[in-house]
Amino acid sequence: MEKGQYNVTSKEKTLTVIPSDSSKWTVLLIVNMGTFMSTLDVGIVNISMPTMSLQLGISLAQIQWIATSYLLVMAALLPFFGRLSDIWSRRKVYGLGFLLFAAGSLCAALSSGLAAIIASRCLQGIGAAMIMANSQAMVRQVFPEHERGRALGLNAVVIAAGTLMGPAAGGLVLSWAAWQWLFWINVPIGLSAFLLGLRLFPRESVRSAGARLDIAGTLLLALGTILLLLAADTASGSTSPMAAVEAAGGVAVLIVLALYGRRVQSGILDRALLSVRTVRLGNLSSFLINMALSASLIPITFYLQGPLRLPVAAAGGVLMAQPLLVGIVAPFAGSFRDRHGSLIPIAGGAACCALSMLFIACMPQITVWAIVLQLVLFGIGTGLFHSANNADIMSAAPDGKISLAGSLLAMVRYFGQIAGIGLAALLLGQLNLEAGASVKGELRLRILFGLCFLACLGAAIAAYRLRHPRVIKR
Repeated sequence: MEKGQYNVTSKEKTLTVIPSDSSKWTVLLIVNMGTFMSTLDVGIVNISMPTMSLQLGISLAQIQWIATSYLLVMAALLPFFGRLSDIWSRRKVYGLGFLLFAAGSLCAALSSGLAAIIASRCLQGIGAAMIMANSQAMVRQVFPEHERGRALGLNAVVIAAGTLMGPAAGGLVLSWAAWQWLFWINVPIGLSAFLLGLRLFPRESVRSAGARLDIAGTLLLALGTILLLLAADTASGSTSPMAAVEAAGGVAVLIVLALYGRRVQSGILDRALLSVRTVRLGNLSSFLINMALSASLIPITFYLQGPLRLPVAAAGGVLMAQPLLVGIVAPFAGSFRDRHGSLIPIAGGAACCALSMLFIACMPQITVWAIVLQLVLFGIGTGLFHSANNADIMSAAPDGKISLAGSLLAMVRYFGQIAGIGLAALLLGQLNLEAGASVKGELRLRILFGLCFLACLGAAIAAYRLRHPRVIKR
């Protein structure tokens, strides 16, 4: 039997119909389907680019836009759809996201030219933004506080799996089918999730006094995000000064957005939401951990195959240690947070991430075993950190802003990864198989991991101070 929860204040009215215990886990399954599809498609086509380039008769530089266009559109539109969901209907935006994602996949599978494929990928990106903006908000909506950490822990596993399994899944599909099947497989999954969502997603209505879509702020945020993503992509592939120009432009646009946001009451960077200390510091900690993740993982990938001369299969096996540990630890960390609080998993997880960096920064020699230890400890740390931190942020967000809070959390994750790529490229130059091979290169690699240590340590300190505020004696 369904129950209604009402939360009424002077500014907003929220009506939420919560599913029964037997169906809320089905809702989580649908949420995880959408999360997995959206994150998997960031990297699943990368491995097919040489094949697609030959079949379509175009250069690898042009084919790269098939992957880039999807990520640009998704990241740029996340806050817009978060705000739209809170104002209009989370259930409708989320359901339409599955439908658009399936439609974009169908169009991509049927396309025979580069322009049509890129347009289809943009449609996929719009659908993915609608899904990602609401995934964690939907979990917050259907799960009570004492089960939220466990549910978001499982969602954190799916995010990690989808993000890291993209290339491997693409290679598996291409081993027995044409590249079009990379898109065909999404169609039945997306349609099934859409139909199940119509039956199971909770109905809710949120009305906030004076709530509106901030079009100017959305455009500024989208432009800044696109420029930073382009800068990260350019920096990882070449030594062109264009990366610095794009990064400077992106930062400048975001500064303009911050100044603009101080003058509007209900901007895309919502002041009321960011005034919540848990939301603000939780997102800052998430940014630092994700920056350390991408800044460390990318050069390790090259170092294993370059100076250490590991075959591709062996390097892939070593790299799997991190997501495997995330998958094991995250659900337990979420359950621990539900029962005993979030201090130990969040601060302890960030501290584990910091400690892991010392295996590269301080060991006498950078060996395969040093890298394995770093990946294992960092995997344990991120598994502890993300599930509890995400649950705290979503629980602290005001009822009428939970989709915006979820979209902000997803956007911060991408911003952290962009910053990590930029930091790695800044210290190591053009990333290739010889990164770190020289004495000078190894020193720069150690400096990079030292900076990642400081970033993770900062996240641990922020988590501790948030949950143990200093008492001022009068």
